[in-house]
Amino acid sequence: MDLMNQQLDRRWQYAAYFTLSLMALISIAILLPSSRAYFRRFFGNAHPLLVVIVASVLGAAALGVLRARGGFEILKGQMTLRGIALSAGFATLLAVPIVIADFFLRYPKDTNVPVPQALLFYPAVGFVAEIVFHVLPLALLMLALSPLAQRFGIERIVWLGILLVAVLEPTFQTLFEGSVFTWRAAYTWIHVFAIAVLQLYVFRRFDFVSMYSFRLIYYAYWHILWGVVRLKVLF
Repeated sequence: MDLMNQQLDRRWQYAAYFTLSLMALISIAILLPSSRAYFRRFFGNAHPLLVVIVASVLGAAALGVLRARGGFEILKGQMTLRGIALSAGFATLLAVPIVIADFFLRYPKDTNVPVPQALLFYPAVGFVAEIVFHVLPLALLMLALSPLAQRFGIERIVWLGILLVAVLEPTFQTLFEGSVFTWRAAYTWIHVFAIAVLQLYVFRRFDFVSMYSFRLIYYAYWHILWGVVRLKVLF
């Protein structure tokens, strides 16, 4: 009976994960005819639908590794609601300083994809970002560091992996902007690093859905709500 319950639980978790994957695919399919250029900025010449499919498959495998090696979950039922609530609090807290920083540092005018395309674009791109910057590298690190778990304990290994993985996205963003040695790049790195650490903390304490919700809520503030307002206020 316990084995059956575990299998059922696993099925529900992956059903939730592939539902998110399907939503990302549908969003991209709707946007592609008129908005291919927005995806090219992030995915290059790779077909956006193929990117999501590959990311989804790799993400599913990586989540399996994280579940087996570190006890990470995709979905935790009622605990997920608590995770989403905590994520909403963190995202709101972090949205305030980036808006203030935008007044002084002035991020580029085309930083955000315009509405209404943004409503479909950011959930899809955000899903890929979670796999590429968090889930996949953390799984690879857990595999690489697992021989040390018996000596140092699984929790220490997990948090070492979290801190190392948290460096990836802020480093990519500062390099992506092109101006590395500027105050804006320095602030961006620190800000995105803080987001990554808190996201991965939510992932550890709750689940993948809560971590992804963190990104969606933050994107709603920064890329969508402020994305509209800043064009009228700053430019």
